[in-house]
Amino acid sequence: MIPALLAFSLLAQTPTVPTGEPEVIGQITIRDETVTESSGLAASRRYKNVFYTHNDSGDTARFFRFDNTGIVTAVFRLEGVQAVDWEDMELQRVDGTDYIYLADTGDNARQRNQVFVHRIPEPGIDEGNSLLKPETFTLTYPDRKNDCECLLVDPATGAIWLVTKARDQKTSVYVCREPKAGRVQTLELVKDDMKVNTGMLGGTLVTAGDVSQDGKSVVLKTYAGGYIFSAKGRFDSWVNSVPIPVQFPLEKQGEGVCFTPDGSVLMTCSEGSPCPVSAIRTPKH
Repeated sequence: MIPALLAFSLLAQTPTVPTGEPEVIGQITIRDETVTESSGLAASRRYKNVFYTHNDSGDTARFFRFDNTGIVTAVFRLEGVQAVDWEDMELQRVDGTDYIYLADTGDNARQRNQVFVHRIPEPGIDEGNSLLKPETFTLTYPDRKNDCECLLVDPATGAIWLVTKARDQKTSVYVCREPKAGRVQTLELVKDDMKVNTGMLGGTLVTAGDVSQDGKSVVLKTYAGGYIFSAKGRFDSWVNSVPIPVQFPLEKQGEGVCFTPDGSVLMTCSEGSPCPVSAIRTPKH
């Protein structure tokens, strides 16, 4: 949700996203009445034209598989899990397994002592509605409570990265380098002053993110645009790379983004029903 009052100042350290509408090269409309507040998006690398999404807070612990016609083909529920405020998802191949990660990290009031990232192997294409048992990574911040709507996963190491939704235009980046299920782990603060401002209303608020499947690019999305950071070499380098701006379609409340498997296309979605999912070409570094 966009706060009622926002302070705006164009930060010279980051490029401004151009105004106007980008070229949309494809669009899917999810018309299923169960998908009302899409807040995460992922594309399968194993199966062609297979995608995933989940709702924002207020839904049960479930996510949806849909195809390139917008039809929901399966609903997957997580066993033994409560959905406090799911805000992002990621699909990455780690140690040879394609995992779906779900980030229960939203905290508008900034009062949660712990946040959670759930992980399950991607279900088979022939698997229908199912109850899945996840691994759960329990995380806590080292300094303060944060609202977070952006999950990133390093495919080379499985490290979990969280990028916060700005407090007083201050975006922070945290990492759990060796996630272990069944214990509480304290995140490491990597950067406390990342400059994010894509311009316009909501341009300082990071609402989603994704890592390309080759691990060389990171996209961060705001309500008004986005940035692509280079992660060539050591993955940590993305945090200090100079980003290039991304112009996304105008959306009601855009809170989902992902790369397609080959990294050539970015897909983005917005809350609301019907749910629009748009595709644009990925800008080159």
